[in-house]
Amino acid sequence: MIAPATPSNTPDAAGRMGGLSTGSHLLVQAGEYVCALPLVSVRRVVRALPVHPLPGSAPELEGLAEFGGEPLPVLNLARMVNAAPGANPAYPVTVVVWAGPAEAREIMGLSVDAALEVAEVPPASVVGGGGGFLLGEAPVAGRVVRVINLEALGRES
Repeated sequence: MIAPATPSNTPDAAGRMGGLSTGSHLLVQAGEYVCALPLVSVRRVVRALPVHPLPGSAPELEGLAEFGGEPLPVLNLARMVNAAPGANPAYPVTVVVWAGPAEAREIMGLSVDAALEVAEVPPASVVGGGGGFLLGEAPVAGRVVRVINLEALGRES
């Protein structure tokens, strides 16, 4: 019996993970900013999920949604990167991602205004940032995008 091919969690000699470059990112619109989410951490992009607010929660936490029959915390990415609100989004989406360090990652949703495209963000092009949630900024196709480090979510401060 031949086992099906599955993406690897380790990059090959060309820096590719399971057919994707380690620099592959999903670009999303979050308020006035374009943000880059590492594609290896993106599980699914779905129409904006209905969210049930949690009283007394942080402003970044929109609330809980249901995804695959399980509760899913949904965070507002625009609030997390301190973006001013953009125009009223025509097609808001929830990006379901793996967040946190590899040994303790959890699934969560990021509420964004739109999913734009997949683009390469070479690690060497990322500047600024403190190495936390906002890794820094990088030029992509003539615009500056904010590169997000999803592994930093859920880390103890």
